[in-house]
Order: sequence, then C-alpha cells, then structure tokens
Amino acid sequence: MYNVFSTREIGVLKVVNLMLTARQMLIFKCIVEEFIENAEPVGSKALMVKYQLPYSSATIRNEMNFLENYGYLEKTHISSGRVPSKEGYRFYVHNLGKVDLDEGTKNQVATIINKHRRNLNEMVHESCNMLSELTHLTSVALGNASDDMLQRISVVPLDDGRVTAIIITSQGHVENKVFQFSSDVEMEDLLSCVNVMNELLIGTPISEVAFRLERDVRPILTTQVKQHEELFNAFLEAFVKFASNSVYFSGKENILYQAEFNDVDKLRRLVSAFENSKVWKTLPLSSEDGIQINIGNETPLGKMNDVSVISASFKTGETSKGSISVIGPTRMPYEKVVSLVEYISRNIEEAFFDESDDSNDKQDEK
Repeated sequence: MYNVFSTREIGVLKVVNLMLTARQMLIFKCIVEEFIENAEPVGSKALMVKYQLPYSSATIRNEMNFLENYGYLEKTHISSGRVPSKEGYRFYVHNLGKVDLDEGTKNQVATIINKHRRNLNEMVHESCNMLSELTHLTSVALGNASDDMLQRISVVPLDDGRVTAIIITSQGHVENKVFQFSSDVEMEDLLSCVNVMNELLIGTPISEVAFRLERDVRPILTTQVKQHEELFNAFLEAFVKFASNSVYFSGKENILYQAEFNDVDKLRRLVSAFENSKVWKTLPLSSEDGIQINIGNETPLGKMNDVSVISASFKTGETSKGSISVIGPTRMPYEKVVSLVEYISRNIEEAFFDESDDSNDKQDEK
C-alpha cells in the first residue's frame, strides 16, 4: 500500500504563485515518492499502474507537462520520464504532513536518552548513530560551546608511562585523552599539575582554557613541577583539540552508496567535504525551534545540487545551541527523516534541561 494525500487534504494545499488541483497534487506526490524509492525517471504509464491512479495515461502525461512548465518537475535527457526539480522538492517538503513515529523508534530514543542523561556528548553521538542506522544516510552533530565550562580534570595511570586524562565540562561533555610521557615524568608531578589546573581553571569557558593555561597556569608549573614543559604542552594540545572538536559524523559510508554518487567526481567532492569539519560549521543553527531544510546549493556542499541537509537545533544553555542533521540525496524520504530529526532533537533538549534543573535543585539543597 502507498500512502497518498486524501482529496480533502490535497485540495487545501497551495504554493505562493499556484494552486494545484487535487489531481495535480496526487500525481506530483506519487512522482516524488516513486523517484525517492527508485532513483529512476517516472513515466505516466508506470505511475498509473503502480499507484492505481484513476486517470488515463494521457491525462497523467498532461498534468506532468503542467507541473514541468511550472518548475516542479524536470525532464531528463535520457528518458521521457520526469524527476522532481529543486523547487519541486521544496514544494513537497513545505506541504509534508506530520508523520508519527512508531513506538519501537520512540523506545529506542528513550533508551539512549536515559542511558546517557548525564553526558550530553554521548547522548548526541549515540542519537546520531541511531539516525544514520534508521535512515541509511549520514548524520552529523554540531556543538556550540559558548556556555560550556570546565568542571573537572582527573587522571588515571595506565602502564609504560601512559595515563588517561579525563576532562569533564559543565554540560556533560567528556574528553578522554591518553598521554604517553617520557620516563622522566613522575606521577607526583603529574598530580601536582592536575591540582593546579583544577584550582585555577574550574569554571573557565572551554574556549578560554588554552589562554588561561598560558597566562595563569604555566608560571606556577614552572616553579613547582620538574617536567613542566612536557606536561604543559600535553594538556594544552588536549584542550585546543577539545574546544575545536564540535563536529561528529555517523554513517559517512551510507551516502556513498546512493545512486546519485556513482560519479567519481561527485564522490570525491563529497568525501573531501566529510574530511573538512569547517565546511559543516557553516550550517546555520536556526534561531527558532523547528526543522531547517537546505536543498542543493543551500547546503554547505555548495555546487552539489543533488544533496539535501535536514537539521534541527537544541538548546544547551542560555546562548548556546547544538544541532543534529541528516545528509542525503535530494530524493531522501523527507517525511521519515524530518520526523526523526525533530523528535530526537526535542528529546535531547528536554533531557538536558531536566538534568540541569535536577542538578540546580541539589545544589540549592546543599
């Protein structure tokens, strides 16, 4: 069975310059969904048979011509069939109905949220992993650390001169960094270094920690710690990486198997974009709630017109936001992806602020 708009639903759908009839809207929706499924130009006869449309092939063909003339469909040079244009996708997305997620998917989201409620970083990353698995596309998470502050640094000795440093922030972000120190570095010096940093840096915004390390911590380490230079450089590198590491991908390989990217040049540009985190930091975090959909050249990929990015932001503080996005071909299943991205982002934000409120209440009780 194929879900289509009812006549009553279709009759009220409009675009700015054009009112589509119920028949035109039904045919258009079937074309979009057929192309999303098969990535092949859609012909009138195949459309009539598969979707059991109550119109003749000639009538469907006339309506397809009408939709093409108004810019919602395009005719490919390799077939008499039609494919949705960028404007057609925009119209389709604008008129999407809300799709309820099944209980199984909602339970998956709840499991992730409850498991990582005290760690925003892991909550977002595992949510991204789930998104890429459910959509068979690529997902990306962006962070904004403007409100995030250093909460604690601790170290765990391993072996052969290795230690794990654990950096925790006020928003639940955790960075584990394994250091390999020379045999000259003693555990006593390492602990002294960590104690100084905890004393001077707790409460410092993550974006300012590297500066404060240089200005406030380094002079003290110079006088109190033997191998201060090696220790200082190790932690400086860790904090610089932590502050800039705000882009997380999941399922990069999924999009590579889409029919649109069989072209070697397109594939090369896509892989290059995935390797450049700065490209994705240009994705705007919407100042308002809701879904943001970028199609074709609106995405950070610029000239790659057959890529869409669906994003939703979530608050992580008074002035900071994060976002999760799904990257896929323009023929991605928008109804499913939009519903997933919106639901997951909303649950992340609610869980984060619920946990923040609980922490504040406990502090007040003390």
